[in-house]
Amino acid sequence: MKTVLFLCTGNTCRSPMAACLMNALIARRGLTHLRAVSAGVFALSGAEATDGARRAMARRGLSLDGHRSQALTRALVESCALTVGMDQGHLDAIRTWYPGVQARLFAFDDPPVADPYGGDDEAYERAARDIERQLPAVLNLLDSPV
Repeated sequence: MKTVLFLCTGNTCRSPMAACLMNALIARRGLTHLRAVSAGVFALSGAEATDGARRAMARRGLSLDGHRSQALTRALVESCALTVGMDQGHLDAIRTWYPGVQARLFAFDDPPVADPYGGDDEAYERAARDIERQLPAVLNLLDSPV
């Protein structure tokens, strides 16, 4: 099974939403060989998704109820077929902390996904829409040769 890792800062907003949205897309398309997970470059392990992220997913009929944050590790990055940063800075952290890491890296850049933490529901909706718009590119990368 191929795993895509979505990476943000605290793993309570953007990357959990991205993994949730990707897993829903994977299920809708019947792609049983793929799955999505998430982590944060500065995450404290065990935190729940923010209320704003939970509401954004609930409006789409999805749930983040079981989400618990996890910190980025080299082993996690290397175990995934692709790591997607919400912006280039998240991938820069991988390159800095884990020199020579063997991993495929991709950053959302059309646009980078702004951090909605502390914002209102519209900030979370904007982030979710920015993620949704870029997920087809992630699927294409997963289907392309390394």
